[in-house]
Amino acid sequence: MANPAYAAPAYRRGRARLLADGPMCAHCRCRVATEADHQPPLKLHAHLDGSGCCELVASCSVCARRQGAILAGRGPAPRPRPAVAAASPAPPVVEPDGWPADDPVWDVPWLDELRQVPPDATWPRLMTPPHPRAVGSYGADVAAYALERTGRPLRWWQQLVAGRAFEHDDAGLLCWDAVDPTVARQVGKSYLMREACLWRIHQGDRWDEPQLVVHTGKDLPVCVEIQRPARRWARGDTFADVYKVRDANGQETIEYLGDGSRWLVKAKESVYGLSASMAVVDEAWAVPATIIEEGLVPTMVEHAAAQLWLVSTAHRKATALMVARRNAAVADLADTDADLWIEWSAPPGIALDDEDGWRQASPHWTERRRRLIGQRLAAARSGETDDPDEPDPFEAFAAQWLNRWPTVRRRAGHGEPLLEPGVWEACAGALEAYAGPGVVALEENRGTGAAAAFVVGDGAGRFEVDGRAVATWTEAIELVRGFVAARPGARLLVGARMNNQLPADLPGRLGAQRAGTTETGRGLVLLRALAAEHRVVHDGTVELDDQIARARVHNLAGGGLGLVNNNARTDLLRACLWALDASQVSPPTPAVR
Repeated sequence: MANPAYAAPAYRRGRARLLADGPMCAHCRCRVATEADHQPPLKLHAHLDGSGCCELVASCSVCARRQGAILAGRGPAPRPRPAVAAASPAPPVVEPDGWPADDPVWDVPWLDELRQVPPDATWPRLMTPPHPRAVGSYGADVAAYALERTGRPLRWWQQLVAGRAFEHDDAGLLCWDAVDPTVARQVGKSYLMREACLWRIHQGDRWDEPQLVVHTGKDLPVCVEIQRPARRWARGDTFADVYKVRDANGQETIEYLGDGSRWLVKAKESVYGLSASMAVVDEAWAVPATIIEEGLVPTMVEHAAAQLWLVSTAHRKATALMVARRNAAVADLADTDADLWIEWSAPPGIALDDEDGWRQASPHWTERRRRLIGQRLAAARSGETDDPDEPDPFEAFAAQWLNRWPTVRRRAGHGEPLLEPGVWEACAGALEAYAGPGVVALEENRGTGAAAAFVVGDGAGRFEVDGRAVATWTEAIELVRGFVAARPGARLLVGARMNNQLPADLPGRLGAQRAGTTETGRGLVLLRALAAEHRVVHDGTVELDDQIARARVHNLAGGGLGLVNNNARTDLLRACLWALDASQVSPPTPAVR
């Protein structure tokens, strides 16, 4: 009878994870592994699921049977064969040892007091040394500002990050172009970001120019929530002539009227072209590298003391944005020409239930936090996960509470969902009024169907989308006729391959514009931005809802997004993207003859 351990859900998940990439057998190293063996073997220890009593090792069927025979006393011990060079597994990533708080590398005046680590705090496991050009830090100013504004001091670790991030040279300019603080969950990242952003918009006089702080991240609502207490504070009667505050969706702003400096919250797809003095990216693990490195960073070069903050807890599905920067930091922690990397995390290989690892990932430590982490580990062992982006509960626990980063970016080729879960559903609704006749777009579905999409706007930056996916091109044409009859003058777009298939009597045929890959790419970025800011609505669009849910996208080498070909139907989605894209441009004015 098979051992019950092989039927446990945790074993099945672990086996699937271990064999997912087709590893070579750990014993003979010459055959592809097909089994996941317990080491030490189940017959040699008292097994308890989730206790860390053993680990799973990739094994081929031949070596698995040989091990079984040996344990049953029926065969000789196996003789490992030489490894085949081309098939040998990659060597494990070796992480450096960071410098402890009492190391002379930290012997600079602005860190003197911060090197005294409080009993409820932990020194970073990995941290780049002080910048060689640094002669001081504005970190103490940030801490003093936060204390005066809120009446409560920054936590020790928040003061340390501020002290390191705002190191400056003898000309008063910031030394670090990019700052990457990474910690486990629920230690006060949001509070630190809020105080740093507010402090920065008051520094226009320091650097002789108004400051523009651009705050973005994985989820726009989370970024808005981080700024919300600051907006409420700035709206107070005391500051009526000091700040101007906006709360409109997608336009959340705090403006310091003294010099026009602003703190904007924007969806990650909406940062292109914004010339930021300071850019803050929250949960940067989920943000594509191209959006930041090609859309935002190039605009920062003209600003004095421009700085990028990439703040994040680890995630197994992290994009290249954080993985590449972390790999560079780990390869040479002393390299001060790269980012300032500050990491609290458990060392590689530490057991999930090792409380020393919990603490190394937690810059602020309390008994309540210890209990919380213990509860989350128990939940993971029962199969629960509170991370919607990570179905594996143990991977979720390791990332969120041990801050364990992957060494490679998430696998390319399969793309990522077009919209994050719940975003499209939150856009359900209809416009109260329309402005202009709108746009209609036609596209075919590889010769087996067609679709028509319609987009109208309200003149204030919001759009309503509608459309149908049908069985034939003729049916799609009739849908267009109905829309144009209801809204005379609507502009018409058509897929490039079908431009010659429009009936001669179709209204708008002579002015029809062709659309294709370029318009699709622009539309994908636009749809993400509009949906994130609740500026696009839809009502009863079942077929479009389905195509959006199935759509996956990838980052293009030249920037922007492209659709992944996963055999799902996308004709209605493409038509909708074209119509949205065209809706952003006013129709050309006819020439006067």
